[in-house]
Amino acid sequence: MRSGRGIAVAAFGCAILTHDDARAQDAYLQGVFTGSIGITDNVRSAAEPPAGPGPDADGFGTASPGLIFTYTTPRTAQTLSYTFSTSFFFLHSEASSYSNMALWSGRFVTSPRTSLTLGAAGSQGQLNTFQLEQAPGTTTIQGTAGGTTNFVQASFNEGFSFQASPVWALGQAATFLVYNPLQDRPQRTYSAANTLSAQRIFRHDTAALALSVGYTHFDNIPVTDTDPATEDTTTARDQLLTTLVASWQHDLGRRFSSQLDLGGVVATDLTGGADSLVRPAGLAALRYTHDRGEAELAYAYSATPNVFLQQIQLSHQLTLRAAAPLRPAWHLSVEGSAGGQLAQPLEANAAGELETGPTTIAVLTDVALLWSPPLVIPDFALALRYQHTNQRTAARTAELPDTRIVRNALLLSVSGAFPRRMEPGSRISMTQPFGSAGPVGAPRREPTPIEPTEGAEPSSAGDAAP
Repeated sequence: MRSGRGIAVAAFGCAILTHDDARAQDAYLQGVFTGSIGITDNVRSAAEPPAGPGPDADGFGTASPGLIFTYTTPRTAQTLSYTFSTSFFFLHSEASSYSNMALWSGRFVTSPRTSLTLGAAGSQGQLNTFQLEQAPGTTTIQGTAGGTTNFVQASFNEGFSFQASPVWALGQAATFLVYNPLQDRPQRTYSAANTLSAQRIFRHDTAALALSVGYTHFDNIPVTDTDPATEDTTTARDQLLTTLVASWQHDLGRRFSSQLDLGGVVATDLTGGADSLVRPAGLAALRYTHDRGEAELAYAYSATPNVFLQQIQLSHQLTLRAAAPLRPAWHLSVEGSAGGQLAQPLEANAAGELETGPTTIAVLTDVALLWSPPLVIPDFALALRYQHTNQRTAARTAELPDTRIVRNALLLSVSGAFPRRMEPGSRISMTQPFGSAGPVGAPRREPTPIEPTEGAEPSSAGDAAP
């Protein structure tokens, strides 16, 4: 009896300790840091003559410390993070920039069939279009205006999903964003969008249909005047984007998958006579996923707001993103992005008709060679990185020159995190041009069964979780 009682007491004590450990693991605080030093031939992303004064070369450094706090329970997962980023130039201190960013995201299981996601982000600082805060495999290809701007930005997002059956799922997602430059006659941007989607899962395929409606308001848009003797004026613009896309994802094996989206977008200028422009929308992507590396080759034609240029742009975009080991024995790997974008803004002409404006062609190459030592230093990486951007915007009239911005940068960076990340994250970003509620990622090979309701007995012993 004493032996049995001793075993019971020991088991009870172990259960208490295990329970406490499990609860302690629900909260997780992590510190992250990235720093670099390098050189560039274009500090302010200045346009080349005769459209601009020409670029200046300089050395620079960057630092980006941050904290990430996560808290999870059986029904919730929440993340709160803060990041301070700064870039400073040795000879051109006026071009230095900084930003403060706070982000919260949460996922809540509201029932055995439904889940809710919420998120909010805010940032403030002095933005120079020379930015290296994104990793090479996630760098965004997007036109910029050049120069330095003080700004405040906030965004909110919400998503709701309903698993109607093991193979059918419905989704809804909403986003709101405001971008406010701190200057005279601020060129603010307000954007709101809502997306509805339906998804059908097969054994090796996923079919989906997504409908997205987005509204964007631009404040104080400069009206270009070819006469230098007269003062430029500003105007406001309200535009509506409606996108309907059908998607088919196919699993090509254990490591390869493909995605094909076809649909259309209707752009409406609400400022004038509600003139509309109809264009196709689509995406074709081939993806590779492996424990040691991943890659994506994608082409997309879409309409998206650009808060820096105050435009809704119709763009063709071709990108190649990859992250792969070179010599695993030496802990060497490579990651990067390469691609091009051909974009045209939606504008109203003198007659009030909606049309496309001057074409902007942007080319990006961003690649890094990384070395990660053995796990003595958690999540430590040393990277040699090169970035090249080339952007050309056609002039509005034959009398004006085209605007061309060329920038090269070479830098050495170091990054780390402590404690070590629980799970390795993706080092590249997959193409998602049609809203967060649309089809994303590779399809599942098997339909996911619906969890039984609380208190219900499993249909068989094999269905019970261990």
